[in-house]
Amino acid sequence: MKRLFFILVFILTSFDSYSQEILSQHTIDTISFAKTNWPYISKIKYSLENNRSLKGWTKYYTFKSYVHLFKLENDSALSNAHKAIKAYESLEQGHTGADGIAHKAYYIRGLREYFEKKSLSALKTLYRGLELTSQYPESPDKKSWRFYILERISYLHIDLGDIDLALRARKEAFEDSIWANHRFEASNNRLDIGLLYKRKKKYDSAKVYFKEALRMYNDTSLLDKDNYDKDVFFINQVTALDALGDIALHQNQKDSAYRNFSKANKIFSDKELINSDLLPGIYKLGPLTSYGYMLFYQNNLNQSEAVLNQVRDSLRKKYSYSRVERDLYVRVCDFMNKVYLKQGAHEKSISTLSELNKYLITYNEKSIAKQLQLYASEFELEEKDESISKLEELTEQQTTIVQQKNVINWVLGGLFLSFLILGVVLFRQNKLNNKYKTAILEQRLLRSQLNPHFLFNALGRIVNLSSGNSEKVIPYTLKLSGLLRSILENSREEFVFLEEEIQTINDYLELQSNFSQRFNYVVYIDKDVDVENIMIPPMFIQPFVENAIEHGISNVKDGNISISISKQDKGKLIKCSIVDNGLGYSNAEKVKTLKSDYESISGSILRERFKIYSKSLKVNSRFEITEENGTKVDVFLPFILE
Repeated sequence: MKRLFFILVFILTSFDSYSQEILSQHTIDTISFAKTNWPYISKIKYSLENNRSLKGWTKYYTFKSYVHLFKLENDSALSNAHKAIKAYESLEQGHTGADGIAHKAYYIRGLREYFEKKSLSALKTLYRGLELTSQYPESPDKKSWRFYILERISYLHIDLGDIDLALRARKEAFEDSIWANHRFEASNNRLDIGLLYKRKKKYDSAKVYFKEALRMYNDTSLLDKDNYDKDVFFINQVTALDALGDIALHQNQKDSAYRNFSKANKIFSDKELINSDLLPGIYKLGPLTSYGYMLFYQNNLNQSEAVLNQVRDSLRKKYSYSRVERDLYVRVCDFMNKVYLKQGAHEKSISTLSELNKYLITYNEKSIAKQLQLYASEFELEEKDESISKLEELTEQQTTIVQQKNVINWVLGGLFLSFLILGVVLFRQNKLNNKYKTAILEQRLLRSQLNPHFLFNALGRIVNLSSGNSEKVIPYTLKLSGLLRSILENSREEFVFLEEEIQTINDYLELQSNFSQRFNYVVYIDKDVDVENIMIPPMFIQPFVENAIEHGISNVKDGNISISISKQDKGKLIKCSIVDNGLGYSNAEKVKTLKSDYESISGSILRERFKIYSKSLKVNSRFEITEENGTKVDVFLPFILE
């Protein structure tokens, strides 16, 4: 009986071992990622382990990574993506089955690195995956992972503050032949492109994409066929309509703004999105802000103030200092300022602007600290990965030493020394790269300190006008509000269009000449200067113009200021000359030293900014002062073309 039992066990185990089929290379290469094919994962592994001539480890680990990602098992997804990439880079590059699948592993690893806040590593990983999609494109009957790679690259560039690269990635995704007409992804992509154009203040282009997105969102015939959350579908419509309303306000089309806000509010109310558990709270505050403006438009000022205060109080409870929160906070304060000015509540208006300024200063500081920490973390991660790699190599070397003769010790010692030298070189190179990144962030901090300097002077002017019961308070405040909005929108931009900077200077001169002291001014622009395509660092020219007014022509009758803009140094620099007929630089300096309460931080900040741009862009960025019947300041600025 015992013998019969063992024979039966032997037969069953033999049957089980032979029941596993060894797949052919063609079968492994052609298995798709469909959910119905998940049982093939174990068959692929069995085939690879039992036939070493087969290639497919890249596909096996990518397949496993995809399954874990689908099940939200993120650590396992990342681990298998690492293994897939390692197999591809070391063994299977050039094999058709691996070349056509490796980009999926790069996408999954980049996606997980993105959510782990390893932005630079994620960007590097995703760009490698994007490169593979160009070399080995998928067949048209498969979903395009290239679209998702470009989408994630766009998010990363937004987080890192590079709107141009984010827009480029989004537009490239828009051109994807597979997804260009797929309603859900394509409509969301159009919405995101519109938001990026709006952030760049390219309002006409933004409106085109918003309207196209809304046209696609309005087609609800396929709503139940797509696998996505309906609340997201409807909140995206609200976002597009709110954005069109904001653009209309910026273009002084108040009726159009009201209509768009009304449409957004109707969708928000009809679909009961306020009760959605899937939408983040901040996305519910945007439509509420638009409703506050609608009440203002209807002249229900008290109710409008109450709604907008409700939004502001919600933001105050716990600041996250995110980009979305920052844009919403600026929007709420802008609407509240309109209400207060119409109510004649000038003290509340000033308080609101002052509070917004403090928030933006903190936001800028935290953004800079966050990016500094990001670069530091990435640098430490690179060092750690390099150390792990060296330890692995050292372990292999020690194993080899045990097995080989003593003569090999000298060879291994030489190899180890080579790796050590290479590590030192890489360390120095990484250190130099991080110094450059730190310098860029430092100049952003310096610029953020300069904006408050101007704002404090402007607020002081409002206080002086208010104390004299001047009729100039309201028009001055309205003009100042528009000027401040332009400055605040550019507070984190590295470069702004020359046309926008000139408009800011014109607005500032108009404010000062009409409300502070009477003087004449003129702005000349050389015909060789393309103001619509040239971009310069912001807030360089205004401090010199301010100085000419405050300390140059302040004690002169019939003051004149002339500003001319041209190209210099063989077209490498933009030259801006500010000429006034005032006391002269030397005499103005003497007057300033007699004022015990005088303290200027803008001068030292400007010098630091000039140094940073000179080093980072390798140009002679500077300013020069000459005296002849007044003062002439020549400002030489670097520029880039869009």
